[in-house]
Amino acid sequence: MKGRLYINGKFLCSPVTGVQRYALEVLGQMDGLLAEPAYQHLEVVCLVPPGSLSKPAWQRIILRQVGASPANLWEQVELPFYARDGWLFSPANTGPVFFRKQVVTFHDANVFAMPAAYSRLFRIKYYFIFNLLARLAKSILTDSEFSRRELAAYLGVDRQRFAVILLGGDHLVRQAGDGRVLEKHKLIRGEYLLCVASRSRHKNFELIMRVADGLMPQVTFAAAGGRQATIFASSGQEIAADRLRFLGYVSDAELKTLYENALGFVFPSLYEGFGIPLLEAMSLGCPVITSNAASLPEVGGQAVSYFDPHDAGSLNAALVQFLEDADLREALKQRGLEQAGRFGWETCARKTLTHILDCMDEG
Repeated sequence: MKGRLYINGKFLCSPVTGVQRYALEVLGQMDGLLAEPAYQHLEVVCLVPPGSLSKPAWQRIILRQVGASPANLWEQVELPFYARDGWLFSPANTGPVFFRKQVVTFHDANVFAMPAAYSRLFRIKYYFIFNLLARLAKSILTDSEFSRRELAAYLGVDRQRFAVILLGGDHLVRQAGDGRVLEKHKLIRGEYLLCVASRSRHKNFELIMRVADGLMPQVTFAAAGGRQATIFASSGQEIAADRLRFLGYVSDAELKTLYENALGFVFPSLYEGFGIPLLEAMSLGCPVITSNAASLPEVGGQAVSYFDPHDAGSLNAALVQFLEDADLREALKQRGLEQAGRFGWETCARKTLTHILDCMDEG
């Protein structure tokens, strides 16, 4: 008998951030796995609401637009109707709360741990959805042991309710680079430190501003993905343009080139459920200096240089050592490549699909 698995495609209505990256990479790899004999009994259909921003070119996963409601209402009201004759995989933190034949991925407990980073309406929505799904869905996946502990504590459920499947970070390895990005932003190979900016407070990029002026004059921080006005305006810091350069949105091709040509990658985050940028950097041979908070030591292992994200002096000391010690940078590069090799989207997708099938077999 042919099994039917539906994918909650609401994530295709949002721009690509870490959550959407996970969904696209896992499903892209899953699309390839479906060619294997072990999975040929399975029909996989990704249901999407109106207004989707992208249409992935999958070969075996069927993409089907259904319903007419706005995305949030669609997910709770229309999606359960169209998925009623099968199982549902919701990869992007939310899903229809009363649909029991469902496997859902909760990426982190950030909305509980750092509520000030979110609007009141957003917090209410996520508190409601997370608490109900944690109790009613068949199974919950999460990205790290850290996230499992956090989610269990905040939601008041047993830790065994969550299955940990580590993510990948090798998507940029397969991507062609775009060398024009260096000329566009007047960046010189080996003379800038890369960071990936965000509007979220937990990304902690104000810490970068506190140390930027004190470093060697030939080193520039290049911040990709954010806007100065929205992220840094509240910091009260004024940094010279030659010390901190805001690149705005960059494509995957540009991001690959930025990693490959950076002296290093700096990640000051206060809270991460996993930390995909660490793997992106390591997989491309870019040595990493990262916060020692949350899940990041799980991902970085012994392959990165750590600092306390609450202490500007700690970051400054780590950066000075990194900049002055070429042997350290080379060691971090080699250890990073080895560490990144332990993770992969194909492995993540296979484990995810196996887990879902096990849930379907149990009924």
